[in-house]
This record gives sequence, C-alpha cells and structure tokens, in this order.
Amino acid sequence: MSQFKGRCMCGAISYELQTAPRLSFLCQCRQCQRITGTGHSAEFVALETGTMISGSLKFFELTADSSNTVTSGFCPTCGNPVLKKSSGYPGMLFFHAATLENPGLFKPQTVFWHASHQPWDFVDPSLELKEHV
Repeated sequence: MSQFKGRCMCGAISYELQTAPRLSFLCQCRQCQRITGTGHSAEFVALETGTMISGSLKFFELTADSSNTVTSGFCPTCGNPVLKKSSGYPGMLFFHAATLENPGLFKPQTVFWHASHQPWDFVDPSLELKEHV
C-alpha cells in the first residue's frame, strides 16, 4: 500500500499512487493562484497509469501561461480541487498536495512561474526558481 494517497474534503474522490511522485513543486502562476485561492499551488506529479482514482471528478479546462491546455479536476460535491492534467505532459497527473492523507510527505523541490508571485506569498528561499514547468 502506498503512502501517497489522498482524497477531497467530503471523501467522494480518493486516489492512491502505486509509485513515488516524480516531482514535487510550488507553482505561482495566476491560474494556480485562482484555483487554490492563495499565492501558489503545492503539487506533486504522478504517472496516470500508476494511479488509482475512485469517484468521478468534474473538469474545467483553461489555457495556461505556458500555452498548454490545463484541465483542473475537482470534486463535484464539495468543490475541492484534486488534480490537474496538462497537454504539455501527457500521461501525467498533477495532484494538489493538500489532498494527501499525510500532507507532511510533501517536500517541494522547486518553484515554477515565480515571476507571477504575489509580494505577500513567501516561499522557502532555498528552493530553485524556474519560470515555467
């Protein structure tokens, strides 16, 4: 059984990774700010083929700053954002770290789209800053 499992707030959506995440990061793009309602999103990346998802997500599609099509998946019952998919990274799922049963497992490695950061959103200064995913 994987340590990387999580769910939405109401429990209608749950997931479990069969392998360890491939990357963990913070994203400060405007889309992530709006999706999370804060200055950045905290996410980890998993292979779609190695992930079990229970429940039916509702999806919202948008065009990211990278010009990729990003599909945000959220619970239709409680509205909790759970994951994202990107046309630039087929076969990958980007999970919101706060949905983990044990969010303490999340350890960000880098920060993307730092140029869009908000002056009140402070992140660990030791993290590598990149302008795109």
